[in-house]
Amino acid sequence: MIELKTPFEFIEELIVTIEKTRKRKKLRQQDLCDLAGLSIATYQKFIYQKKIALISLVQVLYALDMIKNLEGLIAYDEIQSLDDIREAANKNPLPKRVRK
Repeated sequence: MIELKTPFEFIEELIVTIEKTRKRKKLRQQDLCDLAGLSIATYQKFIYQKKIALISLVQVLYALDMIKNLEGLIAYDEIQSLDDIREAANKNPLPKRVRK
């Protein structure tokens, strides 16, 4: 069964992942904030109140070398359905072999 998460649950999971990564890299919260160019208050607001500006979140992910985690968010899948796949195949058929 597919498990759907609420936005709040997703943010909590993101915070856990960020905090585990920060600790694995042996960084204090202040060290991470210095690397990310954030105030400690901004980071703690994210940790405890689940609120952060998108630019600040991206800065945290860059500082932790976790930017690959964002690439899935910006990927765009143009084919949405089976009909789209069929339509795309009909527009770009494979070239046919020609005998000489």
